[in-house]
Amino acid sequence: RLMNNVHVRTRQRVVEREMLLHAGDPPDSARTAETGRNLRRLQVFRDVVVDTSADGSTLRVVTRDGWTTRPYASFRSAGQQRLFSVGLLETNFLGLAATLDARYAEDPDRSVARLAFSAPRLFANRISTGMFFNQFSDGRSVGAVVEQPFFALASRNSARAGFVTLDGRVLRFRDGFARAADSLDRRFSIGYAGVAHALRASPRGYLRIGADAQVRRDDYVPRRDVPLPTTRTVTGATTGYVEFSKADFLLTKNFRMLGQPEDVNLSTTVRFGVAVAPRAFGYDRNYVGPAVSGRTAIRLPNGFVQLAGRLNALASGGAIDSGTANVSATFALQPSSRHLLVAFSTLGWQRDPAPGEEFDLGLARGPRGFQLHAFTGNRLHYSMLEYRWITFPKIGKSFAAGLAAFAENGGAWYDGSPRRSGSDAGAGVRFAPIRSAANIGATRVDLVRRFAHDREPAGWLVVVGTGFSFDALR
Repeated sequence: RLMNNVHVRTRQRVVEREMLLHAGDPPDSARTAETGRNLRRLQVFRDVVVDTSADGSTLRVVTRDGWTTRPYASFRSAGQQRLFSVGLLETNFLGLAATLDARYAEDPDRSVARLAFSAPRLFANRISTGMFFNQFSDGRSVGAVVEQPFFALASRNSARAGFVTLDGRVLRFRDGFARAADSLDRRFSIGYAGVAHALRASPRGYLRIGADAQVRRDDYVPRRDVPLPTTRTVTGATTGYVEFSKADFLLTKNFRMLGQPEDVNLSTTVRFGVAVAPRAFGYDRNYVGPAVSGRTAIRLPNGFVQLAGRLNALASGGAIDSGTANVSATFALQPSSRHLLVAFSTLGWQRDPAPGEEFDLGLARGPRGFQLHAFTGNRLHYSMLEYRWITFPKIGKSFAAGLAAFAENGGAWYDGSPRRSGSDAGAGVRFAPIRSAANIGATRVDLVRRFAHDREPAGWLVVVGTGFSFDALR
């Protein structure tokens, strides 16, 4: 009742602007389905029904507001390390489907107070905007974006522009030691813009071309008691690309969330791009390289397999100077609505990553039984298997809860160094409000058994988190 009293109902125009069928349009099952997906994507409704009458002459759209004001708290611990965060997330601010996020988080590296706001179609029913401010214990970061996105698969044009600044500290960790091996001061700022146009577009897929451009400053100096002067290195780069997508979405329940309908994107999407970073834009030489990504999926009886990969690199004189690549696979099987088996695996590669951008696994991402920065480097692997049973689909018509068992193995290391990885396994509970609209994943409380490795002994620990442990690695 308290949540209902503080809730602001979604404004009618928010629903109407997402509808892709209007008076006089012929029936179209693909547009009907996409209208439902667009409404669910707003994360303000706990249920959405979009269908047509038997003769196809009437479109019926029924939405039920969900709980969008979500206070949250999380806690994780491994050995002497403690991570916690508290905050408030509102995904339907003033009934406009706008998001307001206020939180405070603390870990052994730093603390941060964050305030963020985003609103779709805030201006002229077309222009979306977002902004954030992070105050770290050792710096600050600010960013904003204004964009006209592709509102639907059949949309023809999009454009965006934004900036991000960071003035703070970068910690670099090696070989699983909790103490940083290096500490740098970073001065970073970037301004970016992009446009895209669909050569072909329909609710069943599209063919788009686009171009992105950026101007950035990124300087590092060793951190000292007396700050050292920093240089000002300014560079520019452009990327052109073509993207193809064949739409395929699975409407299911009890995958990331519990109880609510959710859309899983199984589309086949491929992007081929070329990045250019010439000497004339501030680089020490002329660079060019691929910017390629793709994903596809195979539907199975009661499940799916999804494959994804990406490659970004810059080369000069026929040799790769810097780059990153990763591939991943996700397998999900739901023999019934209350049972889920999910597996995930990923491999990663880097060449000359920027300081602090190396692969970094432990506690907050990847193997949950290990301390922060337990595995760092420019090579990565991680695999996870989890079985979940929704034991109580409805608790007081407000919550759902279940049990889960899992096992995982992962690690990161530097090329030329010994390969480092670790394993853990355990069991826990999963729970989520079934009236909530925010699709941020079920809360998990796990009892984890960490197996001994070269830096940490075997041991038991409790880890509290949200969503899947591989969400940050997809």
